[in-house]
Amino acid sequence: MQRSLFRYTTAFLLPLLAVGLVLTGCDSTGSNGIDNDNGDNEENDTFSFEYPSSTYGTETAVNLLAFDLGVRVGSAAENSESVLLDLYEGNNLDGTTLPSALSGSPEQSTYGDVASGVTLSSLVSTEPLIRGNQLGPQDTPNSGAAVNTDELLRFYLQEAGADDSKRTSNGIVLSQFAEKMLLGTPLYGQGAAILSDFADGNISSNRAEQWDAAFGYFGFPRTLEPFLDYSGGTEGLANGNIARDVDGNGSVDLTSEYVHTWASYAIERSAAASSTDGPSPDFARDAFDALVEGRRDIENGEEDLSDHAQTALNAWEKVVAVNIIHYINSMEGNLEDASGTLEGPQGDSSGDVGEDAWGEAKAFAWSLQFYSRDALRSQDLNNVLEDIGNDPPYGEMTASEYASDLQDATDILADTYDFDSDNVQSW
Repeated sequence: MQRSLFRYTTAFLLPLLAVGLVLTGCDSTGSNGIDNDNGDNEENDTFSFEYPSSTYGTETAVNLLAFDLGVRVGSAAENSESVLLDLYEGNNLDGTTLPSALSGSPEQSTYGDVASGVTLSSLVSTEPLIRGNQLGPQDTPNSGAAVNTDELLRFYLQEAGADDSKRTSNGIVLSQFAEKMLLGTPLYGQGAAILSDFADGNISSNRAEQWDAAFGYFGFPRTLEPFLDYSGGTEGLANGNIARDVDGNGSVDLTSEYVHTWASYAIERSAAASSTDGPSPDFARDAFDALVEGRRDIENGEEDLSDHAQTALNAWEKVVAVNIIHYINSMEGNLEDASGTLEGPQGDSSGDVGEDAWGEAKAFAWSLQFYSRDALRSQDLNNVLEDIGNDPPYGEMTASEYASDLQDATDILADTYDFDSDNVQSW
């Protein structure tokens, strides 16, 4: 039995789908790939997520908004508090131009071109964050009390937009939390909850729409193979491109020809593992193929999708865990050059710890709160969050003491998910 601390119930999902998946002609079928349907997943197969009813514009917009808010918070001097809150709350969103930092030549130019009526704030969990009451008074609106993702995001958007801040005085990088916390909820939390319901056999109606929504939250393009190249280093993307004009029409459809953040992480972590002497888990192909096969089974009237759902869910959860390890590894690399009590930023430095990496490790650890298997006990997750800390431990710990805590967190995750030691080091 899976444990999901934030349930995406059918009653909550269907109204959102009815309103949020109204597209403007950009998310219909297309010839973005061929499924030879021989089931062998060999190189001559290009599996594709192509069905007439496949609509996940809202989920694509949520991916874009998470990225957009991260970029804008990192450039707070150019983005007021009201601009940031309008994005978060969906105010005047349909006519808002998409971020210029997107790769390729997107077909869509505004959020309304992707999906109409998206309200990001309504999708974010209001469940109290584990150990959120331990955050310092500089880092939370509810000092000493429970705080949820919505409250924390609003506080950080205000800090960035109103005060032109890039970090709190405790070393929390606001842009990292603006993006990475949204990757936890709604993206991972909502997508994992849908797949968990499928795995448990709890979905009996609107199955295609809900499966499509999970696919959209994960952020894969409709055809994966043209994007992959694990031989060229640890990034795993062919020519480093997250955007590809697969159908050759001269532009990139953001709903079908773009690798969004979670899918990109799945590819990158798979590529890193393939370069070691250890096992080569392929989180990206495992998840994508399971999602394609499950969608095909829905189209063919199959009732039991539990295996496909669980396969995709397991791969996604492992990517979350690997991301925590990845950014812990980055912090440990910084700590190798530090000695004595840890020091905060001086000049343009991000401190002995590496504040960007700290923020990403913390936010991704919180992501597991919204879905994790029974193998990761609540106490284990609490310990991981405690080991990472409430903020970068400047003036509180030596480099060796903090490195020991971080190793403890890595050990918990590696043991829980049975990760190979060579892969753990490469991540």
